[in-house]
Amino acid sequence: MLLEEQEYALVARATQRDADAFSQLYRLYFDRIYRYARLKLANDADAEDLTSAVFFNAWRMIDRFSPRGDTSFAAWLFRLAHNALIDRYRRERTMVSLDDDHPPLTPAEILPGPDVLLEKRMTLTELRDALQTLTEEQREVVLLRFVEGLSAREVGDIMGKQEGAVRGMQFRAIEALRRALGQGGGSIL
Repeated sequence: MLLEEQEYALVARATQRDADAFSQLYRLYFDRIYRYARLKLANDADAEDLTSAVFFNAWRMIDRFSPRGDTSFAAWLFRLAHNALIDRYRRERTMVSLDDDHPPLTPAEILPGPDVLLEKRMTLTELRDALQTLTEEQREVVLLRFVEGLSAREVGDIMGKQEGAVRGMQFRAIEALRRALGQGGGSIL
């Protein structure tokens, strides 16, 4: 709870254009936004560029941020990242690639949680292949929920969907992953 209060105070200061507060938020969230971008883009340089653009836009628009309901600063940043990716894809007219062009992620690059269970049961290559069987929205839900650890409500805010719709996509995505991985009834997530 103390961390949430400290973050709230930093966000309040940052919305008043306090550069020091924003730089602390930057340090707090940089790795998560970068990891999200890296999982969606083909190389480190593109992920770094997108992450920089997200934080530039966040600073530019910080005075417009206001928590509404359960929308956190993290969800707002991921929404900016999501929108930046969509803009990039529209400009380049390319599809998201989760193929072997991506170097294997190190354990330090992956947050502990449900994804650790996946790592123990399969290689990242198998996971990437299985993720390719999902729709783009299902992949987005899996990455945000299980890699980034966001709540269904936060993912809904990022994707512009209702929490129930996110949970439905998550359920269908997990079932599709189980089928793709040959794990019919067993639990992988």
